[in-house]
Amino acid sequence: MRRSALLGVVALAGCGSQPGPLTPAEYCNQYAQDVCAAVTTACLVPEASCLTGQLVACNADAQNKAGLDFIPSNAQTCLDKVKATYGKLNQGLAIPAADFQAMNEVCSEVYRGTKVANASCAGDAECISGLICDKGHCGTAAVVAPGAGCANIGETCPQGFYCSGASGIWVCASKVATGVACDDALPCLENLRCVAGVCTARLGIGEDCTLDQDCSSGFCEPYALKCALELRFASGNVDCMAMGGSG
Repeated sequence: MRRSALLGVVALAGCGSQPGPLTPAEYCNQYAQDVCAAVTTACLVPEASCLTGQLVACNADAQNKAGLDFIPSNAQTCLDKVKATYGKLNQGLAIPAADFQAMNEVCSEVYRGTKVANASCAGDAECISGLICDKGHCGTAAVVAPGAGCANIGETCPQGFYCSGASGIWVCASKVATGVACDDALPCLENLRCVAGVCTARLGIGEDCTLDQDCSSGFCEPYALKCALELRFASGNVDCMAMGGSG
């Protein structure tokens, strides 16, 4: 089913099962309900405010994915993951970073392109499910050994290495260490980040961040924009404010 326009904010569906494949509107409605069922109690925010905010965000995501296909089966898998992840708030006030990231990874598959192997691409989402965008083309992912060739579409390198063509032959070369010059073509080791052209230590818990890769924890809290280990929901905090709290 190809998307052609921004989804409208529609009335929430009833509790009964829907006939036929899941639609984009039903997906956004259920996504909002699953998030807000947990957040409303944890954050003490009005349910209507939470639902409205989540529907707007879901529709905005759909608009950003214009030109990609909505995959009903992937959408249902995403909803199952969302419900399980936010359901953890029933046992506490936090969602572990690993669970949140895993949920986002699953939900990134809701909209996918139709490009097949060897077709040109700018990102994974343009390729059919199961393929990645590598070297500007869709292909099957395959991790090769350190020092091995990586010129073929889909061939990537193991941790600590990257696909380099500096020698004139595409091979898996070592990423660079602390204090060594770096850029997009010469990446740092995974426990470092490139700052002002030099590999340096990642940021610690509580420090300001922009990307997960900025943090030693591997997680930049998306609402507080600080390195963290979890999303923590408590009435009045930044996470709850983002979910419709009024302070």
